[in-house]
Amino acid sequence: MAVRRIAFAWESFGPSHLDRIEAAAAAGWSVTAIEFSPASSEYLWEQGELAGARKVTLTRADERVGTIRLAWRLFRAVRRSGSDVAFLSHYNELRVFLAAVLLRLVGCRVITLMVSKFDDYPRLLWREVGKALMLAPYDGVLVASRRTADYMRFLGFRRRPIANSLDSLDLARLRRLGTAEEAVAHADRDFLIVARLVEKKNLHFALRAYAEWTRNAVHPRRLRIIGYGHLEPELRALAGELGIADRVVFMGVAESAQVCQAMRDALCLILPSTEEQFGFVVIEALAQGLPVLVSANAGAVDELIDNGVNGWIVDPYRPQALIAAMALLDRDETVWTKASEAANTTAERGDVRHFVSGVAALLGR
Repeated sequence: MAVRRIAFAWESFGPSHLDRIEAAAAAGWSVTAIEFSPASSEYLWEQGELAGARKVTLTRADERVGTIRLAWRLFRAVRRSGSDVAFLSHYNELRVFLAAVLLRLVGCRVITLMVSKFDDYPRLLWREVGKALMLAPYDGVLVASRRTADYMRFLGFRRRPIANSLDSLDLARLRRLGTAEEAVAHADRDFLIVARLVEKKNLHFALRAYAEWTRNAVHPRRLRIIGYGHLEPELRALAGELGIADRVVFMGVAESAQVCQAMRDALCLILPSTEEQFGFVVIEALAQGLPVLVSANAGAVDELIDNGVNGWIVDPYRPQALIAAMALLDRDETVWTKASEAANTTAERGDVRHFVSGVAALLGR
């Protein structure tokens, strides 16, 4: 029996993409991984070697390529791979839309990869109609969460197949990176944020909640922030105004191993985003046995969080729930221990094997 040939296309590859591509290859498909450029325009992802799949990069780092030309290159890369199914991200970009149309014309099935939810931000009718048109070439969709699936039905995927678990990671890799020689005592653990320092991550809110928590804190815990972004000077200034500058540690950019180690040593992860399509960092935290205090807006809560068990779901506009959860984990070591154990147990929900299952469902295996 011939090996099924499939292709995946993203703007560029970070660790999460490599996890999924390699898992698909390990499942027995012949995989071609296509990236538009060797570096992301938005993320400072670590560069890694891709195992088990053929990698194609459509442009050089310093090369400027127009929409039509890149669409043609994407089309040709899929055709040359011999793939009969192409999984394409960035449906909303004209270059991807044109490539999808061309692939459909030559008999290749195209599947879109989707993380957006209806509640990400206010929706306008004319934009939603435009999105439905941009999605017309696709035979199916691989989504990140239940809310994404609902949104895709709204956009016209009522009869076209929908499969879940787009956003997942290799738990074995994460746990190898997070190994620790000895556990940190509950009293010595700090709060942790891992996020880009941009508006939608709602970090001003987090700093104010942390400042409020410090008034009645039992343990002198710090707030450690791993990430980069244009808001860093503003956030540092706010920490000073709130009188917590000596307790907030801006750790800057960190590699995956450093992030995993920080998670192993933390009390909990805080992710209070006002807009968060999914939140890979939640999977990373759970894999290290780290409870999460996560915004209800994050798609990850649909799939990963049992409220009050492995994490707490909080309102990103009202700080009381976040402060109460911080206080509970600070004061009660028994509650924290149970939440940590539950995080470790339920992390499997975010494992990359579920991505493989979703791909298989759309292929009709």
